[in-house]
Amino acid sequence: MTTSTTSATERRTPRADCVADAACGITFDLAGAGSPDAVLVLKRHGKDATDEVRLPLTPSGDGTSRAVLPSTVELAEGRWDVRTADGDAIEPGIRDLRALVDRAPEAGRIAVRVPYPTADGKLAVRCWVRAPHAEAGDIGLAPERGAVTVEGRLYGAELGEGAVAEARLRSGDRVHEVPVTGEGSTFAFTLPCGPMAEVSVGKEQLWELWLRPAADAAGVRISRVLDDIWDKRAIFVYPKVTTDTCHAAACYTADNDLSVRLTAAG
Repeated sequence: MTTSTTSATERRTPRADCVADAACGITFDLAGAGSPDAVLVLKRHGKDATDEVRLPLTPSGDGTSRAVLPSTVELAEGRWDVRTADGDAIEPGIRDLRALVDRAPEAGRIAVRVPYPTADGKLAVRCWVRAPHAEAGDIGLAPERGAVTVEGRLYGAELGEGAVAEARLRSGDRVHEVPVTGEGSTFAFTLPCGPMAEVSVGKEQLWELWLRPAADAAGVRISRVLDDIWDKRAIFVYPKVTTDTCHAAACYTADNDLSVRLTAAG
């Protein structure tokens, strides 16, 4: 008596090509015609996340199936895994993200969606939703002052009287303020790093950068999200500025939020 199994012929992992448009809609093209009721599933990543979006997969007539995520469909900020209706992961194919480069939206509410390959080679979508939003631009150094300089643009707000930038220590309750210059939607500031290290730096400190557009306004996290780079940590690497007590360098977090990392001098 002989038996047969299907393990010898494992299912091939589906692959999807993606095209992003300037309005942050995404088109997914999968190989294979698929069944009439096939869907593509976007599931928000996280232990307690239950959000899910199901997109119909329509045969394209050339042996592929297409699903469209319109910009009008709401996605909460976070990371969304792309899967089949059976829960199978999908591999990333060609990703055309040219429309996301150097975007300058007119709307005050910023929504960004970037399809990307995860660390284990699966397809996901990184989504940001910010209102208002402070987009980081040029980052520089002022070595003679031991300072980092930041320029940027505001969306959904304008600079008013008493505008300040705040460096907030992530692991504590310390806040360091500096004045902001600019007009309307543009802002700039110089952040001396020495005063931030008045208390012993120890091994490392990470200071998050925020903008308060006016004295009575809430803080807005300074980030850089209006492009096609889903994780800037290894892409945007800035030189260090040195003070008597510390080395300081601007950096981005895994969420593309701007920060300054301090390490003890010597």
